[in-house]
Amino acid sequence: MQKVKAALSRNTLGLVVVVMFAFCSLYNTSFLSKMNLTGMLVEVSYMTLLAIGMTFAILTGGIDLSVGAVAGLSTVIIARVMRDMYLGGDVLTILVAIVLAVGVCTLIGYLNGLLITSMNISPLIVTLGMTWIATGLGNTLVKGKPIALEVAGFKDVLTYKIGTWIPVMFIFAMIALVIIMQILSKTRFGRSFYAVGSSRYAAHISGMKTGRVLRQAYMLSGLCAGIAGVLIAANLNSGYPAAAKDYELYTIAAVVMGGVSLTGGEGTVWNAFLGVIIIRILKKLVVFTGLSNISGFMEGIIVGALLVLVLYFNSLREGAKVKC
Repeated sequence: MQKVKAALSRNTLGLVVVVMFAFCSLYNTSFLSKMNLTGMLVEVSYMTLLAIGMTFAILTGGIDLSVGAVAGLSTVIIARVMRDMYLGGDVLTILVAIVLAVGVCTLIGYLNGLLITSMNISPLIVTLGMTWIATGLGNTLVKGKPIALEVAGFKDVLTYKIGTWIPVMFIFAMIALVIIMQILSKTRFGRSFYAVGSSRYAAHISGMKTGRVLRQAYMLSGLCAGIAGVLIAANLNSGYPAAAKDYELYTIAAVVMGGVSLTGGEGTVWNAFLGVIIIRILKKLVVFTGLSNISGFMEGIIVGALLVLVLYFNSLREGAKVKC
């Protein structure tokens, strides 16, 4: 029984996902329809990438509020390159658009880290300011109107479905997830984020270049947001600054629900992924149970309430550790 309890404790989030999935399946049979499951996997794909990037930032004891705006900017850059910089071939144009979009987003992430470390400004303030900057740049590029993607091959490749229902972008997100899991758990580079988040001072006196680790965390967050923007652009077939509006809030909620501590140094990217699954199933649950008829914002109300509860129980747990 003790082994069973220990196993259940380690896999609580997985059990929650299974229970929620089973409940939705039994409550409404359309939940298992090909269209519904494919749509959910598409959303999970880019939210997983955002969650991976956010995990790096939160593991170091920080936070990145700019990921939604940065992902939106990524969609805009892709659309503008395809419209105004066509290079005589679809493949070359697509590659240039992706590299430029992801490169700019990675640079924005690096600037976040640079401002946080060199000017000693709170990550909350820096990334909030960068949210406005990225949104402003995006709106300047599109002049307030969405831009349709003019290279059809881009959408065709990234939205291709294996077996007619498993999106290629979901496979890509899973590959990225597995790689990052291995990096964080089995490499010195990955463990450095935990070390800085647990105690930046202790990491510093042990010889670790903590400033560099922080810059790397936010650079990776920007990189992941840029890649997520690529997937969002393909799914929407357009570029618009608000394409990922409020995604940063859902991403933070998913990562925290997944057990990544806001104080840093604790959590896994796998649990952050399970948090993403929970958030997306909640969205379907709100629709299928008719709660959305009460209020179109019911999903946000439920997610917000759950986030507060998770933070409350985490604070109780941390308090118990301190008392011991």
